[in-house]
Amino acid sequence: TEQLDRILHSGNRVARARCKYLKKLIVAILNPLLLPALKIIGGATVVGIFLSIVLHRLNRGDPSKYRVVWLKLGILIGITTILIIAGALGSWGLSPLILFLAYFAWTELIGCISGKYGTVSMPLLIILLGTVSTLGGIWGSPYFGAIVGGWIALALPMLLSRSSLPMHGLLGTSFGTLLITMPLANLLALGISSYGVFAFLILIIMANDGFSEGFGRLFGKNQLCPQISPSKTWEGAIGGLLSSMSLSYGIQFLLPGWQLWQVMVVAVGISLIGLTGDLIASAVKRSAGIKDFGRVLGITGGILDKFDGLLFVTPIFCTVAGWIGQ
Repeated sequence: TEQLDRILHSGNRVARARCKYLKKLIVAILNPLLLPALKIIGGATVVGIFLSIVLHRLNRGDPSKYRVVWLKLGILIGITTILIIAGALGSWGLSPLILFLAYFAWTELIGCISGKYGTVSMPLLIILLGTVSTLGGIWGSPYFGAIVGGWIALALPMLLSRSSLPMHGLLGTSFGTLLITMPLANLLALGISSYGVFAFLILIIMANDGFSEGFGRLFGKNQLCPQISPSKTWEGAIGGLLSSMSLSYGIQFLLPGWQLWQVMVVAVGISLIGLTGDLIASAVKRSAGIKDFGRVLGITGGILDKFDGLLFVTPIFCTVAGWIGQ
């Protein structure tokens, strides 16, 4: 980094630009919290592999179920690792990922609404506005950016067409602003301003997602909400909750200014709100008559299928984390 600093003070503009980016990359890689977070992912992977092997022995007559479990485990680990590394890179690494998630999430939501209620006016314009508005998180104004983007997405199609718009389009745009743009803008702001808090949220919500499904497959007998999501069980929900609490105890070093009881209570909140968000997303899919919102993530579905819990949790988590950090 000392050599890079000397180049940054030189007169070569191209060299300065390259070295500035390279220095940020080195600092991110050397982030003292990145390696411990990756070790946590490695430990969770070992536990996940163990549960997958147990499931394989319990379902020897149906190898297809075993393959599904392995695929889902691999995708979950991959997503978690990408998020943790992207967060360590700050705005340079996290912004492209947030834009990717926002674009496909908006595309899935507009497609779901169109399939159920009819065409949405100027869908591409709404998708692009909802996607770009997440960048308000870079400047520490996630709510302002989301609100302004939402208002423009509501008003501009009406002004351009000079006619009233269908109610389902207006409500869908409002719902998407609340469900997609605002949470992702908050997640971007959190990753830039406080990597430890960001990593804590990602690790807990992803562990809750993975272990709740694993415990549900192993021990699930009592359905949680059969009319909404028949695959979810009380055993899986409790297993995810206990796993979140256990993991929070092990990664409290990510939140040095928090007391243990605060860490545990927040972990419980993440688990419960994430489960609720998952059920709401399932209810929307059932109402629309679809199994998955999309297929961008292969067997696990689309962005809204995989990140529904994270999207519902993030704004509340960021608010509570701000209170505790004051």
